[in-house]
Amino acid sequence: MGNPIANTRGKPAKMTRLLAVFALAAGILAAGPNQAHASTSQFRGVNWADQRDNFVNGVLHPSGLGASDTYSSASAVADQVVGQMYVATGANTVRMPVNEPTVADYWNTYTGAIDTALTKGNVILAYWAYSGGKPASTAGFNQMWDKVVQKYGSNPNAYFEVINEPYGYSTTSLDDMYSGWLARYPSVPRSRVILDGAGLAQDVAAVGRDSRLDGTFLAVHDYSFFAGYEDETEWANHLAGYIGGYASRTIATEWGGPMGPGSKNGVHYNTIDYSVPSGSFFADYVRGVSSELRSLGMGSVYWPGLRDGDWYSMTSKSGTGSGIKLSLVNASGLTRLQYAWGIGNGGGTYVRITNAATGLYIDGEGRTASGATVGEASGSSNRYEQQWTVENDGPYVRIKNRATGLYLDGAGRTSDGSALTQYGDSNSTSQQWSVVTVADNVRIKNRTTGKYIDGMGRTGNGSDLGQWSDSNSTNQQWRIVAAG
Repeated sequence: MGNPIANTRGKPAKMTRLLAVFALAAGILAAGPNQAHASTSQFRGVNWADQRDNFVNGVLHPSGLGASDTYSSASAVADQVVGQMYVATGANTVRMPVNEPTVADYWNTYTGAIDTALTKGNVILAYWAYSGGKPASTAGFNQMWDKVVQKYGSNPNAYFEVINEPYGYSTTSLDDMYSGWLARYPSVPRSRVILDGAGLAQDVAAVGRDSRLDGTFLAVHDYSFFAGYEDETEWANHLAGYIGGYASRTIATEWGGPMGPGSKNGVHYNTIDYSVPSGSFFADYVRGVSSELRSLGMGSVYWPGLRDGDWYSMTSKSGTGSGIKLSLVNASGLTRLQYAWGIGNGGGTYVRITNAATGLYIDGEGRTASGATVGEASGSSNRYEQQWTVENDGPYVRIKNRATGLYLDGAGRTSDGSALTQYGDSNSTSQQWSVVTVADNVRIKNRTTGKYIDGMGRTGNGSDLGQWSDSNSTNQQWRIVAAG
């Protein structure tokens, strides 16, 4: 995944709050001048990664390539992989890894893949240090880049990301290294050089404010395990904080979330629908980050477009060599990626909320009087009484019925089994809910009463919903899906 703490990927947000993930200096939010570029929205990218992740102590083989490939066969693989990723997603940029062993021992083969990718669009060649966030040998690092720049320095489609996630450097030593790299390769236009922010590519301002590095692009990374938010707006603000005032120069060269089914920490997750604001932490992250990237006019490179065995992968691969076929894993995930690129509307507005135990949907029942109870009923995708909007309200959400215009309201009722009600907008804590992810479902807890929405085991159409203390039962588990 391009991150040395990749084993935390998929960790629920409440657990990630316990992680001290490379705490950044207080200056991370400092703004700086916009320089060199009006925006970076021209980069619509996907990562093509090694199945082992790109932190490999040896030759890198992006998925589909292998040790037995030749220049010709590597070219055929890239023709299939890059070509199909571009068709499937609308991308125009692929980010490919390099390291010292790959350039020393596999270069005559790997250039077949790079050369073919360059005929299709932009290629970002990004260096991965095996461990420690910096090269094991400066001399080896320079020797590698000498060879890469000699081959591709004059190609207008080739971009050079000097080092991925340089957490092994202090801010000063990182900026000095970058300045030395630029001085070593003066023939490379700065407009084709990408410099990761300090740490895990999080502190963009630390690099952007060094005038010696003017004219370059900057890179930021963000993942759901970098912080512990459960709100789209908080995720958007989190990313903006990493970037500061440098959005016009910055590309998000890594960000992504689960696209297919997978397990983490013993919990299994099915495919997530990112087209609707479900309130789950993965959805909040993907929707919040994609919205902020779009708002800032930033280009981004999704992690990964293809990586075998990775539940974040946007595509899956079958076949080998020139017979490789790619399939899109999650259409809603692509919708949000394209939304980040400035394409489309990002998905639907309305959701339906179904109970895991009864299979019935939360239904406003057409009851328009404030204080009316809320029922549950069998599914009808065209029934507006079963359609809701989920509105962010700080770390909470408010849930509004499409037909009645009323909000779900705990009404201050603290007794187990008390009725769930709906009221007009009161701006009160009784209308604020926490959405807690439980594998493929969520639990919805009222801020005032501390009670969870509970199906009460009632299976009759029109039966009232209640509120109940934590019972750890499926009666309190709900699935939020797109309306229609």
